[in-house]
Amino acid sequence: MNWKLQYQTERSHIQVSGFVAASEEECRQYFIRRVFAKIAESDGTEELRQHLIELETTGFDLRGLVAQVEASPEAKDWEIGEAFAEIALEDAHEAMFPWPTGFDKRTRKASLPGPDLVGIQRYATPRFVFGQVKSSSENRVPPQVVNSTDDCLRNQMIQLRHRPADRQQLISWLLVRMRGTDWEDAFNEALKRYSEGDLWLVGVLVSGKRAPVETDLTNICAGIDHQPGGAEIHLLGFYLPFHKDEWVDIIYGREATP
Repeated sequence: MNWKLQYQTERSHIQVSGFVAASEEECRQYFIRRVFAKIAESDGTEELRQHLIELETTGFDLRGLVAQVEASPEAKDWEIGEAFAEIALEDAHEAMFPWPTGFDKRTRKASLPGPDLVGIQRYATPRFVFGQVKSSSENRVPPQVVNSTDDCLRNQMIQLRHRPADRQQLISWLLVRMRGTDWEDAFNEALKRYSEGDLWLVGVLVSGKRAPVETDLTNICAGIDHQPGGAEIHLLGFYLPFHKDEWVDIIYGREATP
């Protein structure tokens, strides 16, 4: 998907960038195809259904079980925002999320501690990436989810930056999922760089039907209290042509294409 850079600056040693979708129709198709696929991957229900169907071709009679597999519940707007952010970071910022973090958070006993996004960034020189995502269509600048609630983006980024014990939990979470897989070497490289202070912390605002405003994100930079060093912090704003209230209908095909 193509983006237009609307603002880019550095405040308090934090990089801040804002992007607008270049095309409304391209953004709509991005939702219908890429974002919907990411949500389905995070849920796992369709993958189970397909696996059962494949087993039937080997002689197993699993028709009754296939029928019992319930359809996935529809994602909420904030889940759509997180899925969108994950894809945007994969496509434009060399981020990789081998294990869908949404899978853990959508189970009854979620095991993922804290951040919305946990993975690895950069193919050649892997390092850990930990991210927080907030979605809003509020006209206020900045939106309340950025700086005015207990779990606002500012507070979450402060926790992510200044609580190494929380990051250690996340690294342990990744190790369990990457050990013995094709991702283990990348994990080990990222762990080495982490020991040297190199990691990427990213806060993402997914904003619907609002004009891009630099102060959406620059106003919280000083409060994060980031000092120069190995860790890199980036705040990203993605400004979409659809109001947050429309996202669910677009994903599930209830909104007619103009």
